[in-house]
Amino acid sequence: MEFLSPVESPGYADERKMIRNASMDVVVKRPKEASDNIRQLAEKAGGFLVSAEVNGGDNALSASLTIRVPVSKFEEIRASISKLGVRVEGEKLEAQDATKQYVDLVAQLRNLRAQETQYLGILKQAKTVKDTVEVSDKLNEVRTQIDQQQAEFEALSKQVETIALTLSLRAESDVQVFGLHWRPLYRLKETIRDGIDGIADYASAMASFLFFIPALVLWIATILIGAAVAWRILRWVWRVLFTSRAPKALR
Repeated sequence: MEFLSPVESPGYADERKMIRNASMDVVVKRPKEASDNIRQLAEKAGGFLVSAEVNGGDNALSASLTIRVPVSKFEEIRASISKLGVRVEGEKLEAQDATKQYVDLVAQLRNLRAQETQYLGILKQAKTVKDTVEVSDKLNEVRTQIDQQQAEFEALSKQVETIALTLSLRAESDVQVFGLHWRPLYRLKETIRDGIDGIADYASAMASFLFFIPALVLWIATILIGAAVAWRILRWVWRVLFTSRAPKALR
């Protein structure tokens, strides 16, 4: 397996290796159509589709997808997606420095390649079958490690060279009523979501209360029992200290 050229290129260790993830919330006329168009945009730019979900087929009210596009094409893709939609309601871009991980993988691969070369040299000089078998086993172990590290390096390189863009698409009917910007579907969805959240909060509170009742009963029982015991002790002390002395005082 050939070693990747970016590793052998001079100055690779001086470049920052960043893993970038972006997201966009876009309002579109038809989410299904927009999702298909975005996938085509990614493929034309040298990217690819990672995952996609459309709720409702051609008349879907929402869709979500994740694409990977080359870093150099990201701004172009982002601008094209913005033009596909009615408006962009939110954007986010995060970056993680993977330089150390990248350089470590390169160093590990170089060391493994050096070991492979050494074992190949020893194998050529092996005199007996036993020596040949032992060296061959070591060589196979090293090559297995090389394959694993190479796969990890290629996956990391792909993450560095591309940006993962997650898109949330939703449909919205823009209606002008008496000069006002009316968004009934959006407001209805918000109301339903808030209602569901309220019901969920109520159910959680009631469940917590029901689970707390046994503990509350135990606490109340403990307090009542403690109070009853304390009352009996006080009555006994009173009888011992005062009632028993009363006849002596009368004498």
